[in-house]
Amino acid sequence: MQAARVQPAAVASRLVQILQQDEVSVGQKVAAYEDLRTVPLEQGMEAGLIGSLIAVASQQMRAAPEEASSELQAAASDTLAALAGSYFGPVMRELQKHLRPFVLPAEFTLLTLGKAMVASVYRCVPFLGITLTTMQTVMRGIDDSRRRGAFCTALECTCGAISTYLRSWERSTYPQITLQRFSAHLLPTYRYLLSAWLPSEDTEVRLAVLKALGPVLSILLPRKDLQNQIYGDIPLLLALYGKNIEAFYITKVLGQILQASSSKNPIPEVYVAAFSHMLSDQVTSKAQRPYQLCRRTTQRFPRLPATRSGAGQPETPVHQISEISSYRRESQGGHHSLHHGPTI
Repeated sequence: MQAARVQPAAVASRLVQILQQDEVSVGQKVAAYEDLRTVPLEQGMEAGLIGSLIAVASQQMRAAPEEASSELQAAASDTLAALAGSYFGPVMRELQKHLRPFVLPAEFTLLTLGKAMVASVYRCVPFLGITLTTMQTVMRGIDDSRRRGAFCTALECTCGAISTYLRSWERSTYPQITLQRFSAHLLPTYRYLLSAWLPSEDTEVRLAVLKALGPVLSILLPRKDLQNQIYGDIPLLLALYGKNIEAFYITKVLGQILQASSSKNPIPEVYVAAFSHMLSDQVTSKAQRPYQLCRRTTQRFPRLPATRSGAGQPETPVHQISEISSYRRESQGGHHSLHHGPTI
């Protein structure tokens, strides 16, 4: 580390040589990657050295399971993502080479893509359109749970980067991209996730999809013309309760849909009734550990206000039943209350 501060190029070159040697053990290569992440690889370092590092890390993170340990793959992936901080263009071009339309991507290609997006939100903007389009095509060929989970993680990270960009697009030097364009890219992916992956028998896949849906919906729901389509998915989400999935994530997604609704474009009453019934069960059922679920957001959940104007996404059944109570008063003139569960 002391030498790296004085001669970073020489140290990085030696570490890359270690990574390229077949006789070096996995543990030593993992340590070399960890050392590389401490070397100040700033802009201006010799292009050939950076190219060699990107190439060897890319190859090792994509190696078949019988050729490389997951520990080595993860170390190579983390190093590429860290390298994207100073050399985003070369790293992203390498990832794009291995994320091609209708070609099954490696698990760590997807994971590294997501991490690179988060690390360099504004520089990833020129790549977002082609990345989302390609992800639409590759997801239809993914049938194993690990890659599906990696895809959902990459999608979650990408949508998080998009949301950050939309809040502060003026910080990017690239011409502005609108919410409408991003949502147009994401809608087919959202539809396929719900129709093909969410009904999966694999609990881990269903959970990965639910975690990705939150960031996806944060981009789709602001479009009023898409809200009615999304409202139609409420029964599918409600049906997930009791299927060995952490109820917190289902409730959080439903809360986003509820919060995005308005008196001008309300959720159909038939869905609101089912919604309130299931959330009441979440609050009153001992099997769902409601107190533990609620306290994730606040230790003072009985004091949550029954309004729809609070900041942030509702994340607990108690909060959401309060939201529904207020929702009905607003949309129906204040004459109706919940038909199921306790008054909050």
